[in-house]
Amino acid sequence: MTTLLHVLGYVIPWWIWGLFGLAAVVLLARFAGVRAALAAGAALVLALAQRRGAQRGYAHAIEEGEENARKSLDAARGARDAALARDGDARRLRDDDGFRRD
Repeated sequence: MTTLLHVLGYVIPWWIWGLFGLAAVVLLARFAGVRAALAAGAALVLALAQRRGAQRGYAHAIEEGEENARKSLDAARGARDAALARDGDARRLRDDDGFRRD
């Protein structure tokens, strides 16, 4: 159920929802009158604005997460390369750093 709500809310673009809503408003105008259609149109505009904002926020959060993941991976690769450069020489394994370990 959660996956279905995710697809309906974030995967389907807001303008497709707008097309379905516009068709519903046109049908409502045909069968229930202009006043009902105007009220439904106003509700549709508010719902579409909310949907568009939610989808923009979701897209921004995904981009931000990818950027943070890329930065973390770059930092990890840099640390690994620095450790390899520092400790990669087998001749330095027995070097004394001056710290006594008993």
